[in-house]
Amino acid sequence: MSIIATNVVRKFRLIHLVASLKSYKTTSGKIIQALGRINDLLIQVGDVVCKMDFMVVDTNRFDVMLRLKIFIKIGTIVDIEHQVIQVCYGLEFNV
Repeated sequence: MSIIATNVVRKFRLIHLVASLKSYKTTSGKIIQALGRINDLLIQVGDVVCKMDFMVVDTNRFDVMLRLKIFIKIGTIVDIEHQVIQVCYGLEFNV
C-alpha cells in the first residue's frame, strides 16, 4: 500500500479518511502508526491515471511514497546500479 503524509492530506483537503489501527515498520526499523487510510484516490502521471489506496501517517520525512503498481502502469524503469529512474510516456523517455 502507498503512504501519504498528514500535511498532504490537509493541504489537498482529502477528507475521505477511513480509521485504521495498523502500524508499519519502516526500512530503518522504526514502527509508525497509521492514522487512517484513503481508498481509491486518483493519481495522474502524464496521461496515465491510476486508482490507489494510501495509509496516512504523521511524518515530515516525505510527502508521498508510491507503491509499485503506479510505476508498472506508467512504464518506469529503475536502474539501481546507476541510481536512475526513467519514466516512459509513449515512445519518449524522461529521466
